[in-house]
Amino acid sequence: MAGEELFRLSHTKVETFRRCRKQYWFACVSGMPRPEQEDTPAALAGNGVHRAMQKLCDTGEPEDGYAELEAYLRMPKHAAAGPGTEWWEMARAWYERGIDAHRSIASEARWAEVDSWAPAPKLGITVWSKADRVDRLAPDRWQVIDWKTGRFDLDDVVDRQLDLAHVIVRTVRALPREATVRAVAWNLRTGQQRVRELTREDAARTMGYLGRMARVMQAEEEFLATPGVHCGFCGWRSRCEAAARLEEEGLDALWEDVEEPPAPGDFAVEQA
Repeated sequence: MAGEELFRLSHTKVETFRRCRKQYWFACVSGMPRPEQEDTPAALAGNGVHRAMQKLCDTGEPEDGYAELEAYLRMPKHAAAGPGTEWWEMARAWYERGIDAHRSIASEARWAEVDSWAPAPKLGITVWSKADRVDRLAPDRWQVIDWKTGRFDLDDVVDRQLDLAHVIVRTVRALPREATVRAVAWNLRTGQQRVRELTREDAARTMGYLGRMARVMQAEEEFLATPGVHCGFCGWRSRCEAAARLEEEGLDALWEDVEEPPAPGDFAVEQA
């Protein structure tokens, strides 16, 4: 692999490929400029809370987080979640839970918004990820947190995201082989935590999986669409024939030629 450019991977890139290869083609292969997507009020509130949690982690002072959250949501382009809206109040409530979460963590040191590339030349890949918060709990005991504010999270997707964040923490902090990492997806809306206890061997397995996924992604030639509910959230849908057909016909069109089953009373009973 010497001299060859490493194939770049991220959680978003891999999940896009897994969800819809046509969407992956649009986003990562076609070279087309990315379409602009307007943030929903929920996304604006969540972004504001993430920014507030960063400031809180930086200084430990809740007021710094409040100041960041309110300044962000008062921006004219963020009016959908601004003062006087339900999202403004919800964002403040989520941040207050974040303050409680921050106070519950006893650590020797902490860092906010840790992001980097983790190159693996032998596998031909380099992986980017970000951790919302990293704590050193003890010399060989660490914690990485991804703050969530959604209504629900898909467990398998969250697990893969935490695995990548774990790789980045081990890379950036050059953790010793024996160090263990508690990877947490902490939802400030619901209060739920999803926890993975991870070791260096887990990080190696994650990189091995990503190396194999990279080969699959690079070998793909068809890039077939996988139309479904997610099309409604895809910024490329206006350029995608499959999404347009789904919007026009719906999934029910796939079964138009299937005969309706007879009613239970219509079955003839043969007499012996």
